[in-house]
Amino acid sequence: MNMKNYRERIKKPIRAKCAVGERLLDDPLLDFVETQMIKVGSLSHGEVQWDEIEKICMNLLENKTKDLKILTYLLQCMQYQASAERFTLSVYILIDFMTAFWETCYPAPGDRGALPRRKFFSQIAQRTFKSAQNLDAEMFAVDLKVELENAIEQWKEVVKTYSLPLTLVDDVQVLLTNKLSPLSVDTVLPGTSESSTLKAESENTASNLSAISKFKTDSSSDRATKQTLFKMADFLTELDNGSVYSLRLRRLATWLAVVSLPDADQHGQTQLMPLSIDRIQEYEDQLERGADLVLWRKVEKSLTLTPFWLDGHYLSFRIAMKLGEKDLATAIRDELLIFIGRLPTLLNMSFQGSVAFASQETQRWLNDVNNCNSLGTMPGLWDETLKKAFVLAEDGGVSVALAMLNEGLKEAKEPRDKFYWRMLSADVMHNYKLGALASAQYTTLKIQAQSFSVTDWEPSLIQRLENVTDIKA
Repeated sequence: MNMKNYRERIKKPIRAKCAVGERLLDDPLLDFVETQMIKVGSLSHGEVQWDEIEKICMNLLENKTKDLKILTYLLQCMQYQASAERFTLSVYILIDFMTAFWETCYPAPGDRGALPRRKFFSQIAQRTFKSAQNLDAEMFAVDLKVELENAIEQWKEVVKTYSLPLTLVDDVQVLLTNKLSPLSVDTVLPGTSESSTLKAESENTASNLSAISKFKTDSSSDRATKQTLFKMADFLTELDNGSVYSLRLRRLATWLAVVSLPDADQHGQTQLMPLSIDRIQEYEDQLERGADLVLWRKVEKSLTLTPFWLDGHYLSFRIAMKLGEKDLATAIRDELLIFIGRLPTLLNMSFQGSVAFASQETQRWLNDVNNCNSLGTMPGLWDETLKKAFVLAEDGGVSVALAMLNEGLKEAKEPRDKFYWRMLSADVMHNYKLGALASAQYTTLKIQAQSFSVTDWEPSLIQRLENVTDIKA
């Protein structure tokens, strides 16, 4: 991959009048990147297309948006099994981006973005430390060692400018100094009880373990267990990629003791007090003016205090989407669906004063989610998916488009959906001069289509009809 102009491309403003471009909330290239990055550290880790992700991230940062989240993905690619040159370049790219766009970049520019930027910085610094641990000192010529030392010093100066945690950079510097020193661990003078290199390498892990060890698990009562889970959720929030787990754990703690429906009259009305109407309206008004982390924390706090305020989870979902946190929004939705799946009657129950646990709007949202589980039930969606694939192929290459379609195929459950995913792949291959492969795929699909019965095509439809027939009988 050509990296000669990486720094110039990162520093270049998107437009003269808007240096940081626009925030990307619905972009097929970004969707592809995020789908790939979810695989990192999972059983599908070996399928991650690092080169394609890096290429797309550079394209987005150069031409569409200066987004810190996308920069994080780019640096993660560059530091994965990094050479000496790529690691050093990754540090310089970070310096360039921070110098030019730190206070104006997405996802949250200005003062309101101080906390999110700080979290992204911690995440980047921790990953840089881990990558530095895996560097081979023998790859560094003398001039490259000097270059890296200069880069780290420049990074420290930028970090000081924005009052970010300097200790994170110091950790990286100490580790690299010891790793690239003429004295390796094997040649440390006798009598040294522990090399400084090993100390630096274990510092982050040790601090995390130390923090975990402070937790005292108390399961003496439901309340004590709940408080333990909330404390662990707070801790997870501070860890790299821990926010999703924290959010899920909070909901586990909130609903831990809910094993049956609350007492209610024949109309489903309970004696539980609803959240103040004024408070809810205040939340909605703030969301209308613009979502931020302060609002989100308030809503999440209210959810922990009001377990049956199901509308609040839809509100939290909308805030997450406004902030561009799609993974967290998905987690909110999934956890609520699991909870409702255990006690579906909750959707028909209410607080005092007949205030519904879940409004019609919230129930429509949940129904839409269930109806979207099969692409085959959504008219026109296949056309939209094909358009998205063509955009990916045009901007990122045919391999990126086919990878996206392959992801859809792997997740499909109905034979009908699998058929369409394969046909879309054939359409892309045909459109981009891979005629022989496309022709073979079309032939196979034609043979399958001619042999399908309705039962084979969409077995869930038959099952649904059978269930309805049984009920009416």
